[in-house]
Amino acid sequence: MNKFEKMKAEKDGLDVYGALERASRDGWETLDEQDVARLKWYGLYAHNTGDGHFMLRTKVVQGVLTGDQAELFADIADEQGRGFLDCTTRQCVQHHWITLDAIPGIFRRFEETGLTSSGACGDITRNVVGCTLAGIAHDQIADGQAVAEAIHLRLLDNRAYSNLPRKYKISVTGCTEDCARGLINDVALSGALAEDGTPGFNLRVGGGLSSHPRFARWIDVWVDEAEAPAVVEQITAIFRDSEENRKSRGKARLKFLLDRVGPEEFRAQLEERVGYELRRGVHTAPDLRGHDHIGVTPQADGVHSAVGLCVPVGRIRGEQFREVVRLAREYGTRDGEVRLTHQQNIVIPWVPNERVPELLAEPLLEYLSPEPSLFARGLQTCTGKEFCGLAKVHTKERAHEIARFLDANIVANGHGEDLRVHFAGCSSSCAQHQIADIGIEGVLKKVDGEFVEAMDIRIGGHLGPEPKFGDVVARKIPHWDLNETLVRILTLYEQMHDEGETFAAFAARTESDWWSEQLAPAAAEAAVAAAA
Repeated sequence: MNKFEKMKAEKDGLDVYGALERASRDGWETLDEQDVARLKWYGLYAHNTGDGHFMLRTKVVQGVLTGDQAELFADIADEQGRGFLDCTTRQCVQHHWITLDAIPGIFRRFEETGLTSSGACGDITRNVVGCTLAGIAHDQIADGQAVAEAIHLRLLDNRAYSNLPRKYKISVTGCTEDCARGLINDVALSGALAEDGTPGFNLRVGGGLSSHPRFARWIDVWVDEAEAPAVVEQITAIFRDSEENRKSRGKARLKFLLDRVGPEEFRAQLEERVGYELRRGVHTAPDLRGHDHIGVTPQADGVHSAVGLCVPVGRIRGEQFREVVRLAREYGTRDGEVRLTHQQNIVIPWVPNERVPELLAEPLLEYLSPEPSLFARGLQTCTGKEFCGLAKVHTKERAHEIARFLDANIVANGHGEDLRVHFAGCSSSCAQHQIADIGIEGVLKKVDGEFVEAMDIRIGGHLGPEPKFGDVVARKIPHWDLNETLVRILTLYEQMHDEGETFAAFAARTESDWWSEQLAPAAAEAAVAAAA
């Protein structure tokens, strides 16, 4: 039994709450190492400084926040989080610089407003994600929001599923775009109509990124809205009971169980668990890409619009988030409702169409722009070395620099409005760099006997009907060469692409070896000399 499994066997992660309360009175130093790790079950992750400061992650099911909930996040940022908060790629919110003495009060306020951090980290069901505009803007096939909420409540604080082999991620989307990035989740429900017109979902299982990336696999199962939560619960039980997954921490995710047994056997196990024959999947062709919803999107009722705002690198000041709530209350018709996206951005829904121009003229939207520059729009980052003990490099401020540099040096001309550059601080892929058009991963490189920040670069990752993980085309680029290397990549595209061909399309047909040859130091130096 590895040390993580031993820790969980000795005490369930949810049972750490008593120790957390004592530490809030007596100091974080009173916690032993195992209980510090168990705090993740309540969304608390120790900063890499080891000085008693924590990141607090809060669940936001499908990214939907009431005005009061969003305002509370702004208050916590100002009172405890040194004035800022981060939006995540799973529609959550993260506060930094939190101390444990503040946690009981924060949790009381969470309870008052209907929020929770339970299960936001740890080997347990994480935030259930879904379409940002569920129920309001798209051609909705099934009620993904209601099903996501039902799954969330079924598994929340459920001690039958609070000790899983590893983290466990669920995506539910009922729209035709299937925009909730289900392909990289452990369990993905994608809206599909049965032959008789009954709304429901196709089921895919075993997606995930990091060092052994997998796309969620088709297991030929369709479920209706009513049965979906119970079926997902039984998938969770299969994962929980897989002792093989508990042998190695590095191979503990559900994707490795699918590797071993295959989709057909997994389907058979699932039918045995639910006790009846499951219906076969409905063959449809959803988009499966994951749209960012930036800008003005007409809602289905024809009289409202949703306005998507770009949050640069996912970080926002408390006063800015509070101003978002004010605008949502002023212009929206749902008392301040705001929604968080998979791309770390914010949407204000329910804005009457006639008031959209007035909202777009608000001063805040000069910074949180609904019409951002090409590279600011597509840039996605993790926390990075600033707070995370796994990260090799700093990401947030460097990502700001990258966006400014590229926007200043690259003329947007046919690249595609959704060109995505993702910057991850390590191989864990919290920034999902493996599915980006250009993915940057922080590594270390030894230069003159000392380790410096460096980056591996991937090209050609994308979701969609024919998904692909990006290929590594350049390794250990020292941080001082990163900007110019990115310019070289985009210049190669500009020189070689066909008329009307986006960067994503060009990358999809271009071999990774060609990129590597063109980006090799000698080739890059020759290109610079020729340009001069």
